[in-house]
Amino acid sequence: MPFITVQNQLYNALIEGLGQSSHTFQILQPAAPMTPESGDRFLWSFLNNIPPFSLDQNYTQSGGNQLFSDYKGVLSALRPATKVDIKQEIGQENFENFVRYLQSLRPIPPANQFPDIFFNWAMVYAPDVAQQGASAYAAIILDPIGGAQQSLMPYMQRPPAPPDWVRGYDALVQDLSQAPRRAFEMRSTSTSSDVSRTWSSGRRSVLFGLWRSSESTERLSEHFSQSELTVRASFGHLLSFQANAGAWYSSSALGTAYTKKGDPPWRSGSAITWDNTFGTSGNIQRVAINLLVADTMDISVTARTSFGTHDQQTVRGNAGLGLWPFYNGSGEYGIKTTTQFSESGGTTITTTSSPGVPVLIGVNVLPIGRFLGYTSAVRER
Repeated sequence: MPFITVQNQLYNALIEGLGQSSHTFQILQPAAPMTPESGDRFLWSFLNNIPPFSLDQNYTQSGGNQLFSDYKGVLSALRPATKVDIKQEIGQENFENFVRYLQSLRPIPPANQFPDIFFNWAMVYAPDVAQQGASAYAAIILDPIGGAQQSLMPYMQRPPAPPDWVRGYDALVQDLSQAPRRAFEMRSTSTSSDVSRTWSSGRRSVLFGLWRSSESTERLSEHFSQSELTVRASFGHLLSFQANAGAWYSSSALGTAYTKKGDPPWRSGSAITWDNTFGTSGNIQRVAINLLVADTMDISVTARTSFGTHDQQTVRGNAGLGLWPFYNGSGEYGIKTTTQFSESGGTTITTTSSPGVPVLIGVNVLPIGRFLGYTSAVRER
């Protein structure tokens, strides 16, 4: 059978065995081990990445749109209802100094705290504008767009603060240690390969073959997929990890932009529009709502495939890149992948990961309208 058939079977077995939904789930290939060194930034990069319209995602190749940068673009194209110019009210230098102070706070506070924070800061560093600045910020935050634009300032002033989420690596490790054990099994002879009713209708953006970066139509990949295959996978802990975006993000502002297509709130003449943001070719069509993370992986793939001596050497030589189904090679943090070829003609691929090492194996995806709590019927044309 074609390699895509066993990949579809893997998807169906995974969502059934791990309690995921075919209406939202996307496999991450290669799976991504998380380390203390990579920390929050690496974890948050998967929440920041806008997933492709596909049942699988190769994060390293997907590149493309990032929620934070696209969100900044949207807010730059929106017209706030308030006419308050905070820089004029408090002065350019005070504004820049206050934003630098906001950048120093952890976590960076949301805009609804700016009036009090500014007043306390200004009483020390700029007492002559303390009251009028606090009043100006109080007026700005009454408007969701104006407040959202001010919330972005600490993330835009140079050097900008990086986009953050409320929960990070330490919270992930703690939650994962309490998560339940899960397992799934796939058999090529009995597991369904029908993915036509999934959220992407079976569409795929990237499909590797037997090893990472190989083609699914490559000779050894096709040879591997022709035989009877069985996948048995268990995970010591399996967690759906969710974290809200930091102070830079306002669902109210983005929701206003989504439901109202014209001016206001969109500035007439802006290069960034509703259509190239939320439309059929827009850059914010989907959002990753949570991450599926596992530890203590024990994955065994057995195939009745018989490889010749030269082909065995080729497979072993590429094992370091990572082999199907999660494409993790030996040497990655806490990961070990081995291959065995029996004399009777068969292949076994085993992948294991260390206890306590989070490994990201998938994401759950929602269309932007559902993420914001709207349907197309509520948009104002």
